[in-house]
Amino acid sequence: MPTTTQTPRVSSDPLLDAVESVVAEQARIDVAKLRAVLAWAAENEVDDADYIADTLAEPGLEVAGPGAPVVHEWAALDLAAVMGVSTDSGLRYLGHALELRHRLPRLYRRVLDMEVPVWRAFRVAEHTVILCKVGAALVDQALAPFAHDLSLAQIERTTAAAIARFDPEEAERRRVEAAERRGVDIRLNGLDVPINGTVEIAATLDVTDAIDLEAAVQAGARQLADLGSTETLDVRRSQALGEMARAQLALGLDTEPGSGRGVTLYAHLDATDVGVLDNTQTPVLIEQIKEWCAAVGTKVTVRPVIDLNVEKSSDAYRPSPAVADHVMLRDRHCVFPRCTRRRVDLDHIHPYEAGGPTSTSNLAPLCRRHHRAKTHSRWRYRMLEPGLYEWTSPTGRTFTVDRRRRP
Repeated sequence: MPTTTQTPRVSSDPLLDAVESVVAEQARIDVAKLRAVLAWAAENEVDDADYIADTLAEPGLEVAGPGAPVVHEWAALDLAAVMGVSTDSGLRYLGHALELRHRLPRLYRRVLDMEVPVWRAFRVAEHTVILCKVGAALVDQALAPFAHDLSLAQIERTTAAAIARFDPEEAERRRVEAAERRGVDIRLNGLDVPINGTVEIAATLDVTDAIDLEAAVQAGARQLADLGSTETLDVRRSQALGEMARAQLALGLDTEPGSGRGVTLYAHLDATDVGVLDNTQTPVLIEQIKEWCAAVGTKVTVRPVIDLNVEKSSDAYRPSPAVADHVMLRDRHCVFPRCTRRRVDLDHIHPYEAGGPTSTSNLAPLCRRHHRAKTHSRWRYRMLEPGLYEWTSPTGRTFTVDRRRRP
């Protein structure tokens, strides 16, 4: 019988060998993390009978497709916090893990055998979660043998074929759901806002709205050129979008000449040429502020300074505008660990009905999910000092959230 011998690999670059070793070790760690999360999920599954009867004190989360286990919601928040990620990211990871384990068994086995990296398997799982059991099984059978080298387009084509074949109603539901995900993200917070005063915008629009917007931006850019602008086409397109935002002519809210949209900028200025824009928590040049204020149609109103070091309070349950502005300028978004949602409720840390004051020292912004967790579960938090919070999970772990001002 012929024999085969394997020649030992000889490398001339020990540094590349070191990189290769680290990559291999990271792949093993990723699989170990997947196993650990799935073991946690198995201990935190919601009993089917209780879930159907809706008798749970703690809500259940369906984070994967039909047939995958349902997990306890408040416990899942603890999992995300321990993983060091936001709640949304943690639930997304958990959903992909459960989808892979319970609905894509062929692909799951290849992951455990270190033949397909976890991240690549998750790309398949995020597309199959909407499928019925049979559809997911079909995708698993079709893609698992080739999952080590799949493109996103191949995954999407296979998933679309399964939906069309097994669940045309789901295809329509998916279309409607996609329409519900329309939105605009104006990234005013974070490190992506540079000192030069620009900001990125991402949007998902209906096709017809996108066509109309493109036509309007093109027309505005041409008009600016006709008026003598020597800026590049891309710059004129961005300026045209800004002019549309100020005038809002398409919405017909206010068409009087010279009218514009009111925008409040919170800026800290000193004798230097650089200030801090509180809206974005980023540096801003004094010249940039001058340019904003000097723009045609701009109305400048100077308001009293909001001193975040001085406590403010209201008599009623609902905070006054001054108190609300103070809290939002201090904390900026939800103060749950790793959460960055800006659509928030102002929560009384010590409940109002139990004597908690409506004051800046007893108010903090919480998004709806984390507000529910604080109200209906054993998640608790306290303010150690303005902008510094300590959360305690139902399992007794503590997490510190620091929103204090940095130098």
